[in-house]
Amino acid sequence: MVASLETSETVTTSLPSDVLPAKNRRGRLAAGFALVAVAAGVIGWQAPRVVGELTKPAYMGEPAAAIAADLKCDNYAESTNHDESVYRYHDQGTCSLEGTVITITTFDRASDEQAFESVMKALIPVVHPTWEGATYAAGEAWNVADARNLTPETATLVVQRLGMGATKIIPFSGS
Repeated sequence: MVASLETSETVTTSLPSDVLPAKNRRGRLAAGFALVAVAAGVIGWQAPRVVGELTKPAYMGEPAAAIAADLKCDNYAESTNHDESVYRYHDQGTCSLEGTVITITTFDRASDEQAFESVMKALIPVVHPTWEGATYAAGEAWNVADARNLTPETATLVVQRLGMGATKIIPFSGS
């Protein structure tokens, strides 16, 4: 008589991860590097756009109507003559701020706003040589000025209502 022994047990063994065959380790390492490279590429591609949006000045590239609304102006009218022969700007309009007509100008770049300020500082003393203390309000990529007299009271009110920017005085040429 022959005795037979049958077992239904299966023996499994697992290797620790540091004892994986070299082929599997290289594959996982390559996949990990590829994943990191793809993630870094996406971050490098999108980061400038995200940072640009987060650091973009509040009114850059915005319509002048946005500032008029924040100032709570009356009778806003968009400029119908967009002439960039002297300086570049995004949008321009006028409205009434507590009875004073103001001109609002927005820009696409801070450098455009700086060029506009340079023109104002050069032109106003020539055109209106008696305006001592002519003042306007300006911030990054926007400018607001009293359309008639460039009064400091109006410029100060603009800065207070917007909660940003500064009043700037045009140098007096004196006669």
